[in-house]
Amino acid sequence: MYATTKENDADSPFKTGDRTMKNRLISATLYVVILLAFYFLKLFVHDFLFDVLIYAFALIGTFEILRATHDKTTKPQRVLVWIFSIICIPMVAVSEYFFRYGLHVMSVCFFFLVFALFSLLVVRHEETTAENIGVSLFSAVYPTVMLTLLVLANHIGAGSETAKALALDSRLAILLIFVISPCSDAVAFVFGMLLKKYLPRKMAPTISPNKTVIGAVGGLVGGMLGALAVYFVYNSLLGSFANMQIWLPIYLAAGLLAAAATEFGDLVESCIKRKAGIKDMGKIMPGHGGVLDRIDGTLFATAAVYLVFVVIHLAL
Repeated sequence: MYATTKENDADSPFKTGDRTMKNRLISATLYVVILLAFYFLKLFVHDFLFDVLIYAFALIGTFEILRATHDKTTKPQRVLVWIFSIICIPMVAVSEYFFRYGLHVMSVCFFFLVFALFSLLVVRHEETTAENIGVSLFSAVYPTVMLTLLVLANHIGAGSETAKALALDSRLAILLIFVISPCSDAVAFVFGMLLKKYLPRKMAPTISPNKTVIGAVGGLVGGMLGALAVYFVYNSLLGSFANMQIWLPIYLAAGLLAAAATEFGDLVESCIKRKAGIKDMGKIMPGHGGVLDRIDGTLFATAAVYLVFVVIHLAL
């Protein structure tokens, strides 16, 4: 007549919540371990080994985004996006490492993708529309084109003597990207959890109802704290504390910009999933979802950090 205690426990939302939190913790731990492993391989073996991780992100992310947009694209379009994803990252990595032409190669690859997709208007005109061409281009940009910026960041050279003295190279760029973004997420979560009842104003209620303005403020604080930690740890090991009054504010500004980009990326991902009618982009990371659910903010933080490095190198 009544369910047993064991059955009740199995169906309990508390048990489900505990299981979800455990899965999230395990997935997050594995993700950090993988990042650290590839970062150390980059430091002590070769930069190309970190490109391997980026390539995996691109391929898995392409699978996830094409699955999410499957009903809005045609098979030939998906094949072209796959071809672009498969060849773009390796070609950008090789050309950037040997010739510093990575951005040019990415542009050429993307041009040929655009040309091929537009050609379908002629050769497959009955099933090809402006809308599904647009969705296909979006599926190529997010994530592959955006990940090419991570490849470029992975091959940033020191440049001038000042940049060499301060170790302003790819080691720092990658560290900033993968420290600032999770720090922003973590502190945003803490601020939201502790202060939401006092400051409940929603940041984007129609896109992501759980995100609050106070959580977003916490994310900006977390980004700057992450940049601060990188400044002291990295420069104590590899760089220099010369002209701290100049460089510390630059690090903090980079943290603020990358944190804002991270939060924007989270909203973009939420909007994509809402429009696609799905909860998660994938299932490869239990408790988190797919690769794109994990690196959504990182994609945009990469663009911010890379921009900061470009400006600094131009100024030095």
